[in-house]
Amino acid sequence: MILVHGLLGSCATMGTLARGLARKFEVLAVDLRNHGSSFHAATMTYREMARDLAGFMDEKKMASAWVAGHSMGGKCVMQLAMDFPDKVAGLAVLDMAPRAYAPMWAQYVTAMLDLDLTQITRREQADRLLANAVPENAFRGFLLQNLKSSGKQSYFWRAGLAEILGSMKDICAPVSGRPYTGPALFIRGGTSDFVSDEDWEDIRNLFPAAVLKTIAKAGHLVHLEHPGLVTELLAGFFTGLSGSSQGSIQGEARTT
Repeated sequence: MILVHGLLGSCATMGTLARGLARKFEVLAVDLRNHGSSFHAATMTYREMARDLAGFMDEKKMASAWVAGHSMGGKCVMQLAMDFPDKVAGLAVLDMAPRAYAPMWAQYVTAMLDLDLTQITRREQADRLLANAVPENAFRGFLLQNLKSSGKQSYFWRAGLAEILGSMKDICAPVSGRPYTGPALFIRGGTSDFVSDEDWEDIRNLFPAAVLKTIAKAGHLVHLEHPGLVTELLAGFFTGLSGSSQGSIQGEARTT
């Protein structure tokens, strides 16, 4: 199983899911371009990122896999399924529809870029300076996972923030392609506006076998707010695809 993070996340933000799912499956959590430890690139269209994922699978000699992605990562795995259907044995998408969105979090990326990191000697300083632009503590903590220390009280943004900001139009674009007829699970947060009832027709047009689950008291970061329930839904869905024998498999969680 391959887990794909959302915008400004990384394989680490999928860690709780990966560890929970690793009780039954072999799990790989990846970093998309301009995120985590992956390379920086001037463009990041969904077709490019789908090719990145397909190339990763080829590198790992994986003929096919179950794939799950959150938000931007959800669009990446949707595009992967449409462009490389033979590589996707089953698909799960967390709180994302295939449609276009208004610029997502561009103001947060700008606020992060505006921080003068040369004046920051402690993470707490960055947290305090970012508070005006990002008042919610939990979300600010999520963003600050991208702030890394290079030693001697020196900090840098590991994510390619300038590249992400320059690619915001592509990040907010819809995905499209030949419909993926394989099994697909869409999980949405009940208090999130990322997947509305009106989106269901578009989802079923591209993923005719899709089923939808709603977690009532969850927002967009559904996998971080309710990791146990999301893990249970994913494990049940993918176990059901492979038959009862899959439940006896003991896996491991790895990141790359």
